[in-house]
Amino acid sequence: MSAASGEVLAGRYEILDRIAEGGMSTVYRARRRPDGLIVALKVLREPYADDREFVERFAREARAAEALQHPNIVRVYESGRDGDRYFIAMEYVDGTDLKGHVRRVGRLAADDAERIAVAACQALDYAHHEGIVHRDVKPQNILIASDGTVKVADFGIARAVSAATITQPGMVLGTVQYLAPEQVRGASVGRASDIYALGAVLYEMLTGRLPFDGESPIAIALKHLREPPPRPRALQPDIPVRLEAIILKAMAKRPEDRYRSAREMADDLTGAGEQWRDVIAEDEGATRRFDLPEEGRGPARRRLFVRVAAIVVAAVAVAGWVAWRSVDAYLTVPEVEMPELVGQPLPEAEARARAAGLVLEVVDRVNNPRVPADVVLAQDQPVGKRLKRGRRVGVTVSLGARMVTVPNLVQRSLQDAQLALDAAQLKVGALQDGHDDIVRPGVVMRQDPPAGAQVPADTPVTLVVSRGPQQIEMPDLVGRSLDDARRVLEERGLVVAHVRVVGDLFAAPGTVLDQTPTAGARVRPGQVIIALSVAARPGEEGAPPQMPVITAEPQPVATPPSPPAPRPTPPAAARATPTPAPAVGQARRTRVQVVVPEGGTQEVKIVVIDEAGVRTVYQAPHAPGDRVDQVVGSRGYTIIQVYIANRLIQEIRP
Repeated sequence: MSAASGEVLAGRYEILDRIAEGGMSTVYRARRRPDGLIVALKVLREPYADDREFVERFAREARAAEALQHPNIVRVYESGRDGDRYFIAMEYVDGTDLKGHVRRVGRLAADDAERIAVAACQALDYAHHEGIVHRDVKPQNILIASDGTVKVADFGIARAVSAATITQPGMVLGTVQYLAPEQVRGASVGRASDIYALGAVLYEMLTGRLPFDGESPIAIALKHLREPPPRPRALQPDIPVRLEAIILKAMAKRPEDRYRSAREMADDLTGAGEQWRDVIAEDEGATRRFDLPEEGRGPARRRLFVRVAAIVVAAVAVAGWVAWRSVDAYLTVPEVEMPELVGQPLPEAEARARAAGLVLEVVDRVNNPRVPADVVLAQDQPVGKRLKRGRRVGVTVSLGARMVTVPNLVQRSLQDAQLALDAAQLKVGALQDGHDDIVRPGVVMRQDPPAGAQVPADTPVTLVVSRGPQQIEMPDLVGRSLDDARRVLEERGLVVAHVRVVGDLFAAPGTVLDQTPTAGARVRPGQVIIALSVAARPGEEGAPPQMPVITAEPQPVATPPSPPAPRPTPPAAARATPTPAPAVGQARRTRVQVVVPEGGTQEVKIVVIDEAGVRTVYQAPHAPGDRVDQVVGSRGYTIIQVYIANRLIQEIRP
């Protein structure tokens, strides 16, 4: 799993040299090729990279840490893999870790220790408010840059390795010396656990010694559980009383007796708070209770001394017996097999763990769009692993899909819409083109789902982006029959507004002789007046045409729209039944003219289809050559149909 100098991982990170090597990973100095940034690249070692459950948890916690951005926290850029090698790219800090610094210079002066502890408190307080507990605060994870800046590393990552750290040989000693009592017991870990560990780090900075040490990790763990740390001032009398009290409060056995937040601890360190005085007051009260009397020295004093000595000897004996029983109980607890909990509803998972002799603990709840709420997503111990009966096992439970509100994207530029979707935790879906006379090119016209809808996070949103007014190339109509020209225009959403009959000796009657606009011109439907010149036999310009002549022209809209009476009075049998449209869509007025072709009397009917429905607005019989002139009102999307002798002659879409 190692990497050689010059090797490139994931096509992005060029290995420069090795910085450090530990039981869990090897850390390299690397260059990020796209921008040349120098990073610290942490590459997982075996057996971790071969443990699927561990790798999944490790990657998830690393992604959570990517969101932390604070001047006293080492930035995590990304996590990834290159074949079988898993890595995390982090901010490269040119300096040393606190452990190495203390080993090199010895115990620190009070002001230096305070400055480092305050910076660590600020980092922890920020992370705690973001919902992330470090779980492995120790000097090796506190870095001091060459300019003196203090940065805390491995936020969230410690959570992924916590179970492995307790069980892997050679991995306990470096961590157990800073573990809070509740971590040793396997109980729930929270903010107070980080505060305890930081108290132990401050103890080491000021005294140059660990608060607890022993021949084995279990011996050290038992001291965390039962013994108070030796008084720092007993080791180094020049340590300020205030700092000793801060350490004792931070390292209280019960979480509720510690600082409630890292901010409170920072306030005591900077002098903005005085909670440390409570520790001094408690100590003074305890001291007064055991003061010896000034008088009655001699035999009475000797008797009291003997009694106290006897009590101490008895207490030591009892403590030794309890410690032996604890260690013996730890070593002789029967083992059980870890069951499969992933994919099980939480109540069933709890029942399975209980039946196996284990205690289930929910350590995290995360959103997952593919897994229903209250179903186990991951477990921190692999299936089939042998565990001590009664051990707590952690699981991550699904919160289901994270529901978000779709923002209003209409009338926004495409770039603004993309930013708004990203901020709303949504994705850009299909991009479609549309035409609009009002909406500028590059601006969103429509969206799906609509604004205000509640959808799962990462849902794609379809955007229809305006290309401005629709532009159509005018077809070449010269030489076509009027019916053929009308069909070609209709296919393109265009209608004839004017038809002029011109006598011609050479062209067949009804043939288009001229057109406006000319062929090839770019026109907008509904905004262009199309005029055609149609051939007729000389002298027959005023005679009924051989085929119907139909024209349509948009008219100004009055408020409210009110179509005028027909220009030539229709025959008495004419029936006009206009129906007003509901005031919802855009109001339209279209002037429709029909010249009845040669032949007998024929019925002319005009039908409107719009958002109000289907209705006949004009119906009457007409002789050849009659001219019907109607202004038709409609709303929204409109189709106007013209029938002659019950045959659909033309559809007009204004």
